[in-house]
Amino acid sequence: MQLFLVVSDLLAPRAADAPAAHAPALARLLAAAGTPARGRGDIAAALAAFHRVPRQTDWPIAPIRLAALGADPGDAYWLAADPVSLVVGRDEVRLGGIVDDLDRGDVDALIATLDAHFAADGLNFVAPRPNAVFVRVNGRPRLATHPVAAAAGRPLRELLPAGPDAGTWRRWQSEIQMLLHEHPVNLARERAGRAPANSLWFSGGGTLPPRSAPPPSVCTYASAGIAVALAAHAGRPARALPAGLDEALAAAAGAESVVVALDSPSDTGALESAWAAPAWAALAAGRLAAVALAADDRGDAVTWHAARPAIWQRIAGRLRPPDVATLLASARRGG
Repeated sequence: MQLFLVVSDLLAPRAADAPAAHAPALARLLAAAGTPARGRGDIAAALAAFHRVPRQTDWPIAPIRLAALGADPGDAYWLAADPVSLVVGRDEVRLGGIVDDLDRGDVDALIATLDAHFAADGLNFVAPRPNAVFVRVNGRPRLATHPVAAAAGRPLRELLPAGPDAGTWRRWQSEIQMLLHEHPVNLARERAGRAPANSLWFSGGGTLPPRSAPPPSVCTYASAGIAVALAAHAGRPARALPAGLDEALAAAAGAESVVVALDSPSDTGALESAWAAPAWAALAAGRLAAVALAADDRGDAVTWHAARPAIWQRIAGRLRPPDVATLLASARRGG
């Protein structure tokens, strides 16, 4: 059995006055794994690959999420269309953040405007939930996108859609910005001191892929997000997060792999006692064949892959425990 442990915010910057983390088991896992792999994509892409979802031009995350929310993607091409707030600077435009606090009436008003404008272009916007907006597209655009997390706070020029059809989509994004700039919803939000939803960020495009045949034997524990959507797509719905790894492994008896996607923000102490220490013990004892630990670093998935440690590694880890802060710092972009 192998474990895929997702701790999305493990590499997030910590407050300067935060106490130093004491996590010897986590440090041993990271040290045993060596240099982590930095994926060309976010954690959603890493989990999709783990579930044997075939990559299209993009990883087809949008239709998988849409289906998990109860909508039928059919055989159409879908993209996530996250409402975002753009900040115009003196020399460049940056993404200020995702706007995830729209109410039902606001998102419906924005969609009505977009649908009316783009009807002749074959775009149709839907929102199964106010914080989950998607667009259905005629045809199969040749388009490669970046996850919205990769763009947060960064200049957008190099992160806009690419590929043979990118010119059309960049033009549409400019039209969307003009449509939304003075939309009544955004004027009201600005008067209330809230960030405007003055653009959309497109990502994760594709058609709903077939299930793997045979599907991988994966037991997933997660409360929300892409891990839940991928588990549903695989036909093995996610289970509620248990108190710790020992309980998860016992309940997953017979599965080839276990995915655990922890909620954010994570607590280092709880991560150490409930997950990292049992994972190190299970790996050392041979109850786990491998442990993969994935974290997000500004839109990139950073993944450590640890196999069963040799006896000398276990002894060295006890005599000279590695420093977790140093290991994490070295894994961050530019670290």
